[in-house]
Amino acid sequence: MDLTQLVRAPFRPEACFDFAGLAALVPDAVRMLDLVLDQTLWPLAEQAQEARAKRRIGLGMTGLGDCLIMLGQRYDSEAARRTAADIARCLRDGAYGASVALAREKGPFPLFDADTLLRAPFIARLPEQLREAIRAHGLRNSHLLSIAPTGTISLAFADNVSSGIEPAYAWSYQRKRRLAGGDTATHRIEDHAYRLFRERFGAEAPLSDAFVSALEIDAPAQMAMLAALTPYVDAGISKTVNLPRESTPADIRALYYNAWRAGLKSLSTFRAGSARAGILSADQDGAGDASGAEDATAAACGLSAGCD
Repeated sequence: MDLTQLVRAPFRPEACFDFAGLAALVPDAVRMLDLVLDQTLWPLAEQAQEARAKRRIGLGMTGLGDCLIMLGQRYDSEAARRTAADIARCLRDGAYGASVALAREKGPFPLFDADTLLRAPFIARLPEQLREAIRAHGLRNSHLLSIAPTGTISLAFADNVSSGIEPAYAWSYQRKRRLAGGDTATHRIEDHAYRLFRERFGAEAPLSDAFVSALEIDAPAQMAMLAALTPYVDAGISKTVNLPRESTPADIRALYYNAWRAGLKSLSTFRAGSARAGILSADQDGAGDASGAEDATAAACGLSAGCD
């Protein structure tokens, strides 16, 4: 789900997220992913058997960082974490409701056992109405939600929105692309929200305070966003914490320890200036704009950040 497509009146004081629009998209997405399982040509019979026994799918999101910018919320703020959690909860409840509907239509996944499933901690956090529906009708899919890195997808199909649940890397930056012969080519690209802002308000308009990039957000704040989303995702979540060059092994050890204490499923880190170069490098121009930023369904989900 490209979350930027669900922001109404972006960059305006009345900007809001269309939770009802998100809820309306989820059933078709769940049905599509469920159908893919039966159309896939698996290399091994054992893989096909495993996929069809559990019917796992991975509905996710991308563009969260840009979505928050368009809503006027700093990625490292409590308000942004509440909005992100509201979006993830709406996605979760819609996906599980759609899977129940598919189970009524086509039958639950073969390994479904209501008593075992309903004891699972994640399922125990679902609204009671959904839990009762699962007991009565089953689930079509054992797992429904997964947040992937989505770097290439976001660039190729979503106008270079911020990837997955990451903040925008920078407003303009260089991206390496590997060519067929093994060489690489470098391309300058711009962040979707940044380009949209410039198109609407001009090249000289000061960026709002919501334009905060990954390189400006400290590690605890990035981990806090992951903690806000984790309770609403039943499978994996990809999140990379960008660390400053001066980070020490002790800093990194403490970050992973705190992530474990917080009950997070996973965490990656990348330290600026590492010996192994990444595929992205910030432009000087883009970095300058980033520092200048300091100057310048819904009813059913019970969400306060949505459009009227």
